[in-house]
Amino acid sequence: MKKSCRYFIILGLLFWSHLALAQGKFNLEIYGGPLRSYNQVTFNPNQPNIDAITPWNLNLGVNFLTRIKPNLQLSVQAELARNRQRGINYPNFPALNPSFEKLLSAESFGNYSVGLRYNWNREKYSFFVQPSIGFTVNNFSEYVLRDSLFGSYSITNKQTEISPNLRLETGFKLYTRRKNYFLVGLRHQQGLQELNPRITPDFRSSFDTEISRKGSYSSLFVGYGINFENWSKSKRAEFRKFPKESKEVKRDRAWNTGSYIIAGGFLRFRSRSEREPNLQFSNMTSVNFIGLGYKFKDFSIESGYSSFWISTPIFTAATGVITTFNTSNVNAIPLTFKYDFEIGDKNRLRVGPTFSAYYITGTGDQFRSEGAFSGSDYFLNYKKADTDLSGKIFFNAGVYAELPIFNSSLINFKISQNFGSPQVGVIDLKGDINGTPVDFESSGSLNGVMLELGYKLPLNLIFKSGRSAQ
Repeated sequence: MKKSCRYFIILGLLFWSHLALAQGKFNLEIYGGPLRSYNQVTFNPNQPNIDAITPWNLNLGVNFLTRIKPNLQLSVQAELARNRQRGINYPNFPALNPSFEKLLSAESFGNYSVGLRYNWNREKYSFFVQPSIGFTVNNFSEYVLRDSLFGSYSITNKQTEISPNLRLETGFKLYTRRKNYFLVGLRHQQGLQELNPRITPDFRSSFDTEISRKGSYSSLFVGYGINFENWSKSKRAEFRKFPKESKEVKRDRAWNTGSYIIAGGFLRFRSRSEREPNLQFSNMTSVNFIGLGYKFKDFSIESGYSSFWISTPIFTAATGVITTFNTSNVNAIPLTFKYDFEIGDKNRLRVGPTFSAYYITGTGDQFRSEGAFSGSDYFLNYKKADTDLSGKIFFNAGVYAELPIFNSSLINFKISQNFGSPQVGVIDLKGDINGTPVDFESSGSLNGVMLELGYKLPLNLIFKSGRSAQ
């Protein structure tokens, strides 16, 4: 029955999209962004030393739209939404510090909805509001105790739970020359009834964690809309009338004054002072960055969001068999200044110095340990130390090079050095190994050599002659 319904829905969408395409009334949007779910967590029996938070997560989706009236569209949406839960443990309760976090739950929901979108159109942009009604699908499994000694359990009895929902979203569309568009917006989804309670037993600690939720969330989303009216013969003929720019002109425009989107990934190589005591661990960690920039002649300024992954290893040289380490991510807002020089006379390469200041907004921690080899007897208790990195600043300096790619955007390479970093990933380790007491602290930093590969998309190439579109 379920497969028949799926096939019926797919065939209906294909038929509807065929009619809409034939009339030039069809749009397709692909979107994603951060979301905040609304969950309720209880512990049975109550655990006063454990609190629970719902961190930000992501959703991805597609939206099919067809025009009903000049400013009104019918919307059919399908999306995947992630939901996570973390527990905060306070080992010295009622004192609330120090503490460490542990992942309690991670799951994915399917959201499906039908709605109406009203657009307020202008020549180069438009605003919209869209109410919808739909349902949330949650596929889940039950847990059954398998080994009471080790606290392991198996998954069985797969089921599906469905909850109706209402959603409201509003946003902004910015049109390109071909009437495609970028969009950014806000959405809230309100579930109308409880989904199945998610119960995670902790057999070793003798308590259960129960998570109740309706599939409700709030989200900021960004995306790209494709206007299939461009595929009609009349529109293709109209676009062919526009004069094409040469490769040289496109390259010049890519480096012209204006705003741009930039995204990049880094490899950070730890400084020698941190590597030598811990040679058995990898010396590389990753960094990602996304943001906006503005170029004025040869000078550029950028800002956005960066996440640094770090590792704080601990190696007990006395036994040589126990290793414990903490992996963390440090989130920061960079402010970057660049100056470039043209190399050669064909505008194919630019190089220059770069300087950044990073403002730390917070951290997220995950703990992991490895050990218990060949008859070793040990007990270790490790925890995040009482350190608050929010508001601290560190710096980066280096050189970069930019090359044109696809003649309309830029790819950049950068080598730089982080310096001035505060201590990060500070953890305390207490316990004993084979009867020998262990009590020391380990930490790291964000200093080190950075290698970057980035992509820059100048917006003046996209929005050089926007028009009103649906």
